[in-house]
Amino acid sequence: MQPRLTTLPSGLRVVTDAMPDTAAASVGFFTGVGTRFEEMNQAGLSHLLEHMFFKGTKTRDAKTMNRLIEDVGGSLNAWTARDQTAYYASVLGEDVPLALDLLADMMLNPRFDADDLEREKHVIAQEIGEAKDTPGDLIFDVFQSAAWPDQPLGLPVLGEEQTLEGITRQHLLDYVASHYRAESCLLIAAGAVDHEAVAQQAEKLFAALPSGAAPAPVRAVYRGGEISVVREHEQLHLCLGLRGSSSRSADLHAEMLFATALGGGTSSRLFHEVREARGLAYSVSASLTPYEDDGILSIYTACDPERAELALEVITRETAALVHSITAEELARAKALLRAGLLMEMDSSSSRAIRLASSLFTHGRIMPVAETLEKIAMVTLEDVRRVGARLLASPLTRATVGPAEALEPFASTVARLAA
Repeated sequence: MQPRLTTLPSGLRVVTDAMPDTAAASVGFFTGVGTRFEEMNQAGLSHLLEHMFFKGTKTRDAKTMNRLIEDVGGSLNAWTARDQTAYYASVLGEDVPLALDLLADMMLNPRFDADDLEREKHVIAQEIGEAKDTPGDLIFDVFQSAAWPDQPLGLPVLGEEQTLEGITRQHLLDYVASHYRAESCLLIAAGAVDHEAVAQQAEKLFAALPSGAAPAPVRAVYRGGEISVVREHEQLHLCLGLRGSSSRSADLHAEMLFATALGGGTSSRLFHEVREARGLAYSVSASLTPYEDDGILSIYTACDPERAELALEVITRETAALVHSITAEELARAKALLRAGLLMEMDSSSSRAIRLASSLFTHGRIMPVAETLEKIAMVTLEDVRRVGARLLASPLTRATVGPAEALEPFASTVARLAA
């Protein structure tokens, strides 16, 4: 069965993806706004909002909401990203009406109690502290900041304690009023769902959602550069980055295949050369992260500081070499990995919902799986070499967390990739 879409009078798009052979359903309220839409002095507001929407509504306290969903064996959850925020329920198909009711109540009637706000600030402060004490988490915030310095896109999703401290209840209300608007939101239900029933209930429950669209975020300007957080750890965590294309680029799939061949699996160049052949690291990977106006190819590893110099040398050498030496066999294997990953995701109702949200936010339409597979299949070796050359020509980002004193100067890494 194909996904179905209904646009309500307010502009809210309701999408369903029926899966006849499952008893479960994922119901999500997605907003096409995330942390990159924040003001610099309010970093962390989106994630704080995620917490506050679960603290009760004008008619139900948090305990009542939790009991209602767990009485039917379901769950409520959420996540915040730089370009999206999602609130979702996992339930049996028969309980989709309850999930819709709870999500609508949360989104349209939040209490945002002042005491709850102060408590959640303290909770998030602990979350921030935990992330900063975990180098495997901290490295990616440092990396993002190095790639997009002094911009909302470069700020950590959790925010900073000092910026959170100044956020008031009125700030939350103002942000919701300006950004949580119908044309920038999606209601998506996948699994054991009926489109007409979901659309009819949504039209009633979300009637008060303000029409219009959220303001556009500050345009990203990739700069690159180096940030090093020197700490005494047993391992040095290292991230390298090169500027990629946006999620709307015609080169997106070629870049995804380049990243996959480089470090997307156990047969990839980096995994073989860094781990298998030399034992320099337990994990090494490469991935592509596209945004609506920019993107980045990231390479990550964690290794013994005494062997970090050699690991960096191997990583840069293999990255530069792949541009000219990627083989037809490697490209075919990368295509198979992307194809299988996409098709396997179709077995999950939550993955289907997330994919539909990304498709609609990026392209303004539901892109069929077959179309995506066709785009992947059409990529040629020349396409991958061309985008690889462009990646290498972009400014380098290098981020480290740990004992990085023995690592080569940043300029040396830049020169090796440019050679």
